[in-house]
Amino acid sequence: MATPPPLWPPHLDARYVRALAVEWRRFNQVQLKGALRPPTFELTDSIRHLGVWQPGSRTIGIARALVHGQPWGVVAEVLRHEIAHQYAHEVLGATDETSHGAAFRQVCARFGIDPAAAGMPTPSDADARIHRRVEKLLALAGSQNRHEAGAAMNEARRLLLVHNLGAPPQNYGWRHLGTPSGRIQPWKKQLASLLSEHFFVETLWVRVYRVASDAWRPVLEICGTRGNVEIAAWVHDWLAETAERLWLQDRGALGLSGVSEHAHYLGGVVRGFSERLREGAKRCQEEGLVWVGDPGVKTFIGERHGRLRMVTYWVPRGDAATAAGLAQGRELILHRPVRGSSGGSGKMIGVKGTRG
Repeated sequence: MATPPPLWPPHLDARYVRALAVEWRRFNQVQLKGALRPPTFELTDSIRHLGVWQPGSRTIGIARALVHGQPWGVVAEVLRHEIAHQYAHEVLGATDETSHGAAFRQVCARFGIDPAAAGMPTPSDADARIHRRVEKLLALAGSQNRHEAGAAMNEARRLLLVHNLGAPPQNYGWRHLGTPSGRIQPWKKQLASLLSEHFFVETLWVRVYRVASDAWRPVLEICGTRGNVEIAAWVHDWLAETAERLWLQDRGALGLSGVSEHAHYLGGVVRGFSERLREGAKRCQEEGLVWVGDPGVKTFIGERHGRLRMVTYWVPRGDAATAAGLAQGRELILHRPVRGSSGGSGKMIGVKGTRG
């Protein structure tokens, strides 16, 4: 019987193996301070295990179905899981306990690695309940009555604020949003700042591997409690899509067409919507509801990424495109969120199997 042709070009395997080695080396150097010796990397045809650490051959295997079917952030999370197994075995000497025993869990807790054996963690029950209440309010925010719609949006965010102020420390999660690209446009940085300021997540830009170009590109990562990450991802998608729709609607009448005008308009929409959200935040502050951040999220990020470098960026102001976007953004009302459109979702959608 003839051998069926591969589902993808064979040269992609070599690219992915090289990228896995780069990701492993970065994590070992930054978080583990060079504690591990490089293993051998391979892609496997396993349908049961997304990843596996094989102590005898010192090999980390990652399933082809994972690397060819999921965003790099998901692949890197599975790789970290296997690095935790390697660390538990080779540094802590845990050779006589189950694969997900105490030593493994200790490594995961210390370095911000998800210890789950399959898939990505889901929001807690408390987060899920708040999530459903917020979604109902955002459905009301789609009302044709703008006063009613605006009140529903403000109440949704107030509910989130009260929930976060009263919530005990929780497990944290992450998600990659948008499409990795060679240059981070200023309006995308403004959108990241909006999520951080108003939706209880921390934002940072991380590098992910893109096999098509065989290059590493920046992508937005958000970190926070599971429920906050879900809602912030909704807001990101809704606002990005709404800003693009408004640009297509307005550009002809305003005589705008260039790439820079497009970017300035989107930045104006984001900044205008942020200003509207600040008005609601002021009313919450008058009630004594003030959000000062969650130190647990910053600890989680430090465990995941080590020391981070802060950067500043220039925001274009004063041109016609920015002014037009600002006017539209100040009138926006967040309503029922968009589902499942984030290009870098941290969920293991469509992938069956467990981590080794």
